[in-house]
Amino acid sequence: MKGLRLFALVAAVFLSIAAVEASGWTFQGCWSPTAFGPCYDAYTDASGNYWRCDACGTTKNPSSHHCVQFNPSTGFWCS
Repeated sequence: MKGLRLFALVAAVFLSIAAVEASGWTFQGCWSPTAFGPCYDAYTDASGNYWRCDACGTTKNPSSHHCVQFNPSTGFWCS
């Protein structure tokens, strides 16, 4: 069951990445403002600005109206 959940999460992230890249936003990974989480989806827009969106793996339609701009050097990339 755990493997199936992981597969579903990976598939969802992959499909989200493909759809978002077509709109000028590129998934960069998961990022957290603290070393202990929580982790959020991180995207860059067409201008190279970083945006923090929903919990890692759950963002459906990132946009400047939905996500918050952030500086990636002020936090931690989640593994």
